[in-house]
Amino acid sequence: MCFIMGKEISKKGHFAALTPRYARLLIMMLAVAMPLLSRAVTTYVTLNDGCVHVFPDSCVNSMDNDGTTLVFTAIDGQQFSYPVEEVGSISNTLQKLLPSIMTYSFNNEYNYQVIGDAIGDIKGNHINATVIGIGKWLTAKFTLSDEEAMAWVNGVEQHSTVSRMKFATSRDYVVGFPGDLVLSATADGHYKMLPFGRKYIVTVDFLTDHCSIVPRIDINTKGGANIISKINYLDAQIIIDGAGVYPSMTDSVKVRGRGNTSWSANPAAKNPYRLKFASKVKPLGLSKGKNWVLLANKIYGSMLTNAYGMKAASLIGTAAVNHIIPVDLYVNGTYKGNYNFTEKVGLAGNSVDLDDEGAATLLELDRYYDEPAGQKFRSDPRDIPVNIKEPEFGEDFTVLTLEDIESRFNDFVSAVMNGEDLERHVDIDMLARYLLANELICNKEIFHPKSVYCYHENILDDDSKFVFGPMWDLDWACGYLMNYPNSYFMQLTTYDFFNSDYNGNQYDFFRAMSMDKKVSKRMYEIWTEFMGDGLEELCDYCQDYFDYAEQSLINSKAAYPDMIDYAEQASHAPSWFRARANLIYDRLKKDNSTPGDVDDDGDVTIADVSALIDYLLNNQDSTLNLINADLDDDGSVSIGDVSALIDMLLTGE
Repeated sequence: MCFIMGKEISKKGHFAALTPRYARLLIMMLAVAMPLLSRAVTTYVTLNDGCVHVFPDSCVNSMDNDGTTLVFTAIDGQQFSYPVEEVGSISNTLQKLLPSIMTYSFNNEYNYQVIGDAIGDIKGNHINATVIGIGKWLTAKFTLSDEEAMAWVNGVEQHSTVSRMKFATSRDYVVGFPGDLVLSATADGHYKMLPFGRKYIVTVDFLTDHCSIVPRIDINTKGGANIISKINYLDAQIIIDGAGVYPSMTDSVKVRGRGNTSWSANPAAKNPYRLKFASKVKPLGLSKGKNWVLLANKIYGSMLTNAYGMKAASLIGTAAVNHIIPVDLYVNGTYKGNYNFTEKVGLAGNSVDLDDEGAATLLELDRYYDEPAGQKFRSDPRDIPVNIKEPEFGEDFTVLTLEDIESRFNDFVSAVMNGEDLERHVDIDMLARYLLANELICNKEIFHPKSVYCYHENILDDDSKFVFGPMWDLDWACGYLMNYPNSYFMQLTTYDFFNSDYNGNQYDFFRAMSMDKKVSKRMYEIWTEFMGDGLEELCDYCQDYFDYAEQSLINSKAAYPDMIDYAEQASHAPSWFRARANLIYDRLKKDNSTPGDVDDDGDVTIADVSALIDYLLNNQDSTLNLINADLDDDGSVSIGDVSALIDMLLTGE
């Protein structure tokens, strides 16, 4: 360190190379300069290693030099001291060129909810961006003018395409070089050295903040025909009005009904629909695709569940998460209410996007078991009903047979139920995320099973694995109890998802996967990270989504009576999510804790002490089990944990 508060002083600088005469002369010159510089607005101390430390007059009480040590005393009495031989120069002007931000944007590649790429307009030290999407948390992509430069917000280093924060208000960036510091006042009235550099103010304009109506979709069938079939498509025109937020479009489309319990042949009902375009399109600015869905959220009280559940899935990192955009739907001029516009799950660029689908399959574990013969099978063992959604044999190009898919899936189920190593069958990370997302929203339908999707990129390749996801059909989740619409975000806060009163082949299958050691450990690692900003973003999103969709929800309730108070539901949702998240964390912590087994070999030995000491000295061992190392349960690993571990070994307790 180049400054101290009664602590460590940095290595000796270039003064040691000077002759005694010239060293004394420079010290005398610095001493003479002190009274003059003390009256400057800002004092810049350039150290021999090139670092600059900045002391604004507004933060400094005094500056003193006794010929050997330069001392700045802050307003709160803290002292920052430098050996004079470490100082290269002192000035009231900055002696170096500061780096700058060259490009700044919010790309949808790193921001699930953002439509298109929001390019920042850089003018001087101001950056302005306009974002299409619901939610205020964003991840920025930026480039700096120097490869050595760094960016900070509130003293925290920012990493392009990685760091995420809330942009409900303007955010102040500092762009500078490592080691350059400035004395600054903190919110609690104290002073400390923070990164110094060029300052930028980033302001984001969210278009949804300026609009109280959601996009309107009109579907006008040929001749005004009623949509009464889930099998036969009708030709229609679709008109999408983005309401000043999302892109608008008009096109021809084919439409039919969809769904199971949510479908009714009564054309006057609030029914879900399937849309199929002749070529790939980008409705509402989403990724190109031919097939889309309008979800009706028909169950009373369910108009927020898919939006909140999919947002949770995106933050937890599940595969191919669907976007949920609230819309007002009109069919042949008749208002149908609030709907969710979203992607149809499938092997496609707007859903599960694979480079090569020739040997790929998309499966749905579903008790409806409603695919035609030759497109479905029941697993052996466990008799799990499996629909083969893709490929459609006889229609799609594929090198696969039903037997290829069935054999690969049966091997996977056998490995699960026999307690074998799952890593060669399934993507452990994506399975852990899928299980966590369903556990958080308490989506018990996966135990039926219903709407459980998984895909395999290449059934014929032993190195390829099953991936669970995308998640789908979340209106029976989020605390819902059958026939009690007021239960959403009110009930099941303490429901022990994988240790419940369920029974049967499907439940045993999912429970066994959740108890697998590798899966459980990965779940704990993911959840420990999610419990910070991820959970906060989810809770913030609940209100952001409601605020944007509120008028549509009111209009929908008037057209299709729904007695739920959605404002109240939106206000309850954050506390419900927090309670569920804490319950999961406590369970996973208990399941994954073997106190003292730092090297994760199953035993607590002297090797664990060595591993823990090495970690504290070098902080480089990424394989260290920090969960087991935190013996005093204070949330961090310190020398106190080393002492506790030694005591554990000595006492055998």
